[in-house]
Amino acid sequence: MKFLPTSFRLSRKLLIILAGVTVLTGASGAAAIFVGRDVLLGPPADEVSGVACTIVSTVRVDRDGQQWLRRYVRSDARDGDVRIKTALRVAGAVSNSEEADLYQVILLDAAGPTYRADMRGRAIGAEVLFTRDPSAIPGMTAPFVARYTDGTPAANGEFYGERKELSLDEIKTIVTAMQEREDCVDPNAVAEAGEGGGHGEAKKEAAGHETPAEGEHASAEAAEGSHEVAANGH
Repeated sequence: MKFLPTSFRLSRKLLIILAGVTVLTGASGAAAIFVGRDVLLGPPADEVSGVACTIVSTVRVDRDGQQWLRRYVRSDARDGDVRIKTALRVAGAVSNSEEADLYQVILLDAAGPTYRADMRGRAIGAEVLFTRDPSAIPGMTAPFVARYTDGTPAANGEFYGERKELSLDEIKTIVTAMQEREDCVDPNAVAEAGEGGGHGEAKKEAAGHETPAEGEHASAEAAEGSHEVAANGH
């Protein structure tokens, strides 16, 4: 067995390259232990932008010449901090794809109510209101209102923890840090895409309109929502 001559020396540049390869291939796990995963790879996505969710329904209401859009979504987020980040992400996605004067995102638990009439009170795990012109919306004094119920949901999807509201600085920090601004998955759109053909388009068009009963209920909800905004001073 031959050894390298004592005069053999690796160049400084080659040593740096070899060290880099070692870190990328075999030492990343050890480095994560000593340095910390978040330092090397960044925090988990759910800690930045929330978690995946599904759309329950979207309601549009004409209110004194304004368009108010309310979107109900579900997620299985157990942590209140993750729920509000999910709702903020969805509010941003909806405002980028839909025209409205006021956007409202209501996040429910995966085990929450099925009927929209029950999607209120303790069923709400997080809620976000957003408008580009706060002066035009009664009761709003800032572009964002973001609140959530702390703690994990009960087996029936209801929330009994402390009600918390974020400051504008907290909202700005969360939104600025988001790398992804994805909306929730629309299960109806996924089903229509799987069916294909003109039938899917027909169903999609039909799904975009509320029945008269639903329209009346949506108007009542909008009126209730406006009182709630004014009552909270936002």
